Amino acid sequence: MLAVSPNVSDDDRWLGTLHSFPTVLHARASFSFDLNTLSLQKALFSALSSLRATSLPQEITVADRDGYERGRLEFEIGIGNGEGFDILDSKEEQRLLERVENRAPFDMIDVIFHLHYKIEDGRGHKPHEDHYLMRLVFQAGMFEVLIHHVKGIKRVDPGELVKLILGELNSELGRAGLAGLNLESVDST
Repeated sequence: MLAVSPNVSDDDRWLGTLHSFPTVLHARASFSFDLNTLSLQKALFSALSSLRATSLPQEITVADRDGYERGRLEFEIGIGNGEGFDILDSKEEQRLLERVENRAPFDMIDVIFHLHYKIEDGRGHKPHEDHYLMRLVFQAGMFEVLIHHVKGIKRVDPGELVKLILGELNSELGRAGLAGLNLESVDST
């Protein structure tokens, strides 16, 4: 739980976390790093914003067709704030950056990922989405990612989602001239 200073407004009290996180985990990953947590979290918020603006090619199955269709994967990302999530946009990214720069890095961050799939056939198919809830727990020199699959058919495996985020995060760290993270382990069920 975050320690709250007296000058923090009520809308920032739960910034970064949820009141409760599911106990059933569908994946777990751990990372080691050799930089300070403030720099890591600033790069993380930039990486999440970059991922939100990304559209990746994805082979997608559709129930009424054999095989795979060409498609795209897009992300909607939210940051925990008590009972729900605040959509990660430029304003929310700035709010998070101000929080870590002016107070301290988060001990824990809860993030929701809505994975949107689109088929590129001009017919307007709308495949079911996947929703993943992640809790990032930070400790000196390492952090752990706990993943709960909320809904969907797991077109993207939780372990693959972790690797997508790691790739974007290491790109951000590289642009800042910082060392990347090492994936210590990832277990997916």
